[in-house]
Amino acid sequence: MIEPEVRKYCGPLFFTTSLHTPSGNVLHNCSFGLVNTGERKLMVTCHHVWSEFKKIRSDVRELMFGVCLDMPRPIVIDADSLLVDEDRRCDLVTFNMETLLEICAAGGLEFYDLYQNRPPKIHVGEVLYLIGFPGKGRQDAEDSIGFSRQPIGVQATEVGKFGFYADVGNLEKHVEDFGGISGSPCFLLRENKPIRLVGFTTGYAPNSMSRLSFTYVGCIKPDGTISPIL
Repeated sequence: MIEPEVRKYCGPLFFTTSLHTPSGNVLHNCSFGLVNTGERKLMVTCHHVWSEFKKIRSDVRELMFGVCLDMPRPIVIDADSLLVDEDRRCDLVTFNMETLLEICAAGGLEFYDLYQNRPPKIHVGEVLYLIGFPGKGRQDAEDSIGFSRQPIGVQATEVGKFGFYADVGNLEKHVEDFGGISGSPCFLLRENKPIRLVGFTTGYAPNSMSRLSFTYVGCIKPDGTISPIL
């Protein structure tokens, strides 16, 4: 029952040069999460995802920012006009979704109520769960695009002041399984307790490290601005 619950709060995003033909025109994809701070309803992804989009767009002017709020009917958005805040240190960026609430509802998506469910403190050894949308499962057809879900369950192996980490070396997964999960919301699982959003996936370190890194969701303030937890 965990996956259907988590699935409501996340989805894939992509960079495309065409509104009509995905095949050969989708240059990159990642993940996003949806949160309700009590003041704003936001889409959240990684700062490095947003930076990569702007970097590619500087060379490819027709590049557009696509999101799958309603999976059968992906759309492109004017992300610049929806931008609330971005922070390189936290590796997060927030977008105001008030004008897109009907599309989110039509797609069965919800905004995690961060106002009513403040994130608890995480301890080493606790179970974390996320769903990402890796690029390896993307299907670009002439008239459609599809993304596969990659659920990942891990244990917190390091809890720091500015973020937390989870080793993934024992999951028998490959680098391709993690490419595209940046921006996916991360939930804490405790026995006989509701799931709690605790952070956002910000990276994967392969080879010797083999771990995922996360930024605390508490870095996102009620007005949607971002600042490190000090």
